[in-house]
Amino acid sequence: MTRVRAHDYEHKRNVILGKAAALIARKGFDVATMMDVAQACGTSKSHLYHYFPSKEGLLYAIVHDHITRQAADLIRIVHLPLPAEDRFAQFVDSFVQGASKSRDQHIMLMNDLKFLPRGQRDHVRKLEIEMTSLLEGLLREINPGLMAQERVETPYALLLYGMMIWTFTWYRRNGPIAPAELARRISGLFVNGFRNLGPDAGLDPVSSPTGSSPASTARARRSS
Repeated sequence: MTRVRAHDYEHKRNVILGKAAALIARKGFDVATMMDVAQACGTSKSHLYHYFPSKEGLLYAIVHDHITRQAADLIRIVHLPLPAEDRFAQFVDSFVQGASKSRDQHIMLMNDLKFLPRGQRDHVRKLEIEMTSLLEGLLREINPGLMAQERVETPYALLLYGMMIWTFTWYRRNGPIAPAELARRISGLFVNGFRNLGPDAGLDPVSSPTGSSPASTARARRSS
């Protein structure tokens, strides 16, 4: 006979996910135990297993819920009837706001995918690839000449994602820069530079007035 779920099943599941994410982001997935999670939630291990079949199942639920919400919002933004740069700004704001509100889940997505079974790990990776593709499309609209080079499409998208993702190893939303301001600064920094890049951007060596390299100039200044 199929067991009927309680009316507050989803609420209780989400409470467990939030407390588990806070614990695992702090201790690490390999160190945290289901008993630790149960204690953090004020419940028993057997109660946890009513919601999640294993610690890996709990991990998958946390990272999958997080990245699915991100991807859904980014898909919505990309298809808005707005200029590309406006959609790009909303794209960055959505990512930054989501990661700042769900920092624990974001940290787990960065650090703990390796602990998932291959099938679940591949599914999360597929969502990450879809998000990268969405960003490539926006960048192509902003600077079609630069993005005409297929070999640079993904690197440019990943440069931006790398900037945003690793920011949350040090950024705190209650610090001096609010998430909305951080998103505007990231968007402005990237787009204002990206818009003006040519196809051969960064390929010409930068020479100093004396003909020496920047590295040798820096060394000379330190020794003077």
